[in-house]
Amino acid sequence: MKTLILNGSPRSDGNCAAVISYLKRNIGGEISVCACCAENISHCTGCDRCKGGECVIKDDMQAYYRKIRKADNIIIVSPLYFSMLTGGLLTFASRWQYFYHNPVKGEKKGAVILLGGGSTKDTSKAFSTAKIILRYAGIKDPICAAFVNTDREKPLENKGFVKELEKLTKGINV
Repeated sequence: MKTLILNGSPRSDGNCAAVISYLKRNIGGEISVCACCAENISHCTGCDRCKGGECVIKDDMQAYYRKIRKADNIIIVSPLYFSMLTGGLLTFASRWQYFYHNPVKGEKKGAVILLGGGSTKDTSKAFSTAKIILRYAGIKDPICAAFVNTDREKPLENKGFVKELEKLTKGINV
């Protein structure tokens, strides 16, 4: 089983990193992590040349097209900025236009984990956007979990959120 985790956080040691470490300990098989904000990935220009089967932008995304196709599971982990996925993750996702023109065959399992603090209370738009992104990778019904109290508590110290993560990892490992 191959799992690709898309890390939308620009921080290498924050709450998303802690959750990703938890996932790596609790999901079997081969796991790779894409630090979307740290990769050399340009935004989609909408040129539609990928209709011919290849994206003309030559950057780190080329390797991720292959990883996305080969993955059995894809998990998005992202902090919320203004109740939305981060810019780095959205830039990465803009390049999935390639999959619109070159669909992924078969079904995969997926998940979305969102973390937020401060005034973040409504995760619905971020979940909706993440589900649309994953749909183009062959994931129809991702497992979703959110924790929106990061300004007051670490996600992995909250028993309720850890139970959500346990359920999520069991769903991925099935």
